[in-house]
Amino acid sequence: MDIWVKATLNWGALCVSMGCERVSLPGALANVYPIEKSGTFYNIVHVQDPNSFSIPSAEGTFAARKLPFGIVLPRRSGYEQLEELLRARGYSLVKVWNLMWHEKGLGEINPKVAVEEIPGSRLSEWLAISNLSARREMIEASLTDGSTRLLLATLEGKAVGEGLIYLNDRVASIHLMETVPDFRRRHVATTLVTKMLERLMNEQLDLIWLRTRKGGVGEKVYSRIGFRSFTEILTYTRTPAFEDEGWISR
Repeated sequence: MDIWVKATLNWGALCVSMGCERVSLPGALANVYPIEKSGTFYNIVHVQDPNSFSIPSAEGTFAARKLPFGIVLPRRSGYEQLEELLRARGYSLVKVWNLMWHEKGLGEINPKVAVEEIPGSRLSEWLAISNLSARREMIEASLTDGSTRLLLATLEGKAVGEGLIYLNDRVASIHLMETVPDFRRRHVATTLVTKMLERLMNEQLDLIWLRTRKGGVGEKVYSRIGFRSFTEILTYTRTPAFEDEGWISR
């Protein structure tokens, strides 16, 4: 199984559900969203085959739309020459993340933390945890076909954590994990992800994946829950103000 290809297909499908236009490029998929920013879920190119990927083709796609963009690739054998070409053309590495896949196991839960799947009618409550109100339209769009699930964690009668699951073509991904700062170190994130995994056990899935900041706290949390590192995720861009915060699994 090519985890990178399956993950990027899933990632791209979520982008499309949020309102992006999908563009097929040689060796890659582009997701185009009509705003003048580039980030995790808009105006991004996922390289799947470095041998057939064309940098000029990607540049032309976004130049025609007058939009900035980022190029995402794994730090894996076979991609080194592409990295050199990108740097030679003035691209800079802006973020390094870790793509992790779930191998086996569950985490230790806090029995006082309740986790529920919530309907779109409670989206405002979910958005308030990580201040994602500016992305309301995109998330609302993703809820229309039932592939996106919103999960909310509560403790002591308060909403303290959130996460999003996206399922497509036998692949599930976890996104937008957040815990209210005052409730961290109380196993909220561990409980939330564990409950997510329990919900996914009844699905016939080939892959469950997420991405998190390389070397961050989230990486350690997910490792304890049974996630394993597959590759670093590299993002190259010529746009200094690459918009990405708030869209990660921490």
